[in-house]
This record gives sequence, structure tokens and C-alpha cells, in this order.
Amino acid sequence: MSAYRGVLFDLFGTLVLVDESRLSELTIDGRTTRTTLGDVVPLVQELIPEVAPAALWHALRTVSAEMAASREDTHVEHPSRERFRRALATLGIHGAHGAEVAVALSRAHMRGIAAATVFPPSHAAVLAAARRDGPVGVVSNFDDTATAYEILRRHGILPHLATVVVSEAVGVRKPHPAIVREALRCVGVAASEALFVGDTLGEDVAAAVAAGVDAAWIDRHGRGVPAGTPPPRYVLHALPDLLPVLA
Repeated sequence: MSAYRGVLFDLFGTLVLVDESRLSELTIDGRTTRTTLGDVVPLVQELIPEVAPAALWHALRTVSAEMAASREDTHVEHPSRERFRRALATLGIHGAHGAEVAVALSRAHMRGIAAATVFPPSHAAVLAAARRDGPVGVVSNFDDTATAYEILRRHGILPHLATVVVSEAVGVRKPHPAIVREALRCVGVAASEALFVGDTLGEDVAAAVAAGVDAAWIDRHGRGVPAGTPPPRYVLHALPDLLPVLA
């Protein structure tokens, strides 16, 4: 029997992975890259033909950087559609029209993300092992709650979860401990009896430690825990390495 009564998983990079080969190609400034924005281009040409896809690309990069910097202290999460709305505003697309286009572009962007996700059989085995001893939940930093649920549904994960807590719905993101504490309340497990599994030190592990929860960190690149960083309880190379912990 596991030492933990409940297990919380991060979503992207932990429970599900993104296969970049499934992303659409987009050429910007002479360089071709695979990106979730590839699915957005046809809508840009349809809804705002006066805006070049490259202009939207650069506007989104600028706005994304600004939003990331602003949440360093507050950890406030804004929805994906807000990021698109702000980017469009910098390009002169304002008001109700801008808001409507932002929603449409955001949905296309999210469909691209969902289509690129994979749920390896080895991860399904870990999920099954975690469920044997208690409730399992997902705690995700993600700016679109509906898409998080769609990803969990399409991979058959959703029926096995006791809770899904997404930063967009909560309003704050990891490393803020509130998002982890909310998940603990939902599954009815004390912090001392739970394990959080994630692939980022600065977000997943930091949020778990702040909430008083043991953390298992997936150190996929074998870099080790940097000096001065609060260490996780367990260091894994891949999610299946969690099986001995759960056993």
C-alpha cells in the first residue's frame, strides 16, 4: 500500500505530453516552425484579412512576455482569449469585434494544442496504480479550462479523476499554493497524506512545498536540483519511475 492517500498530477509534461510533430507548420519571417498558431492562420485571413499572420505572431509574443512578467509576483492567471484580445488591440482591432475575434482565434489555438497531446500507455499504468490507494486529481497551469477537460476526456483520463483544478478557473497559477490547496479540499485528503507529481521545479514543486505536500519532480533532462532550491521528496527521470513510490 502506498504511503499516500491521494495523488495530484500536473497535466502538461507530466500526465500528458505534447507531440510537436502533430503541430501545424507556420512560416514567419522566412523561418518555418511547428506551432499551435498554424491552425489560427485560416481564421486570421477570414476574420481580419487586414492583419498579416506574421504581425499577429509578433504581437502575441510581445503580449505573452508582458503578461508573464506581470504575473511573476501575483501569479494571476488570465484566460487565453484575453491574451489574443490584447494582441489584437495592439494591431488596432478593438471593441466587440476584437473580443469576438479573440475568442475565435483562441478556440482554434486550443484545438491545435489538444490535437497534439498524447497519453502514453506507461502513463496510464501510473494513473491506475495511483487510483488503487485513493483519489487522484489534476492540477494544471493552463489558460483554458474547457480545453483541459477536453484533453482529459479525449484520452479517457477524466472518468478516473476525483477533481480537476485549472489555474484559469481558480484565477491563480502555481507556484501559488492556493491551487494545490483547492485540489486537496476537493479530494478530501490532508496535505500530509498527499503527493504532488509535476515536471517543473519553480511551479509544481514550489506550489506543493508551499502547500505542505510531498513532491515528486520529473527531471526529464537529468539536470538535478539547483543549489538553493527547495528539493522535492522524489526525483524521477520519467513518470513511470513513480511506480515504486506508489507501491
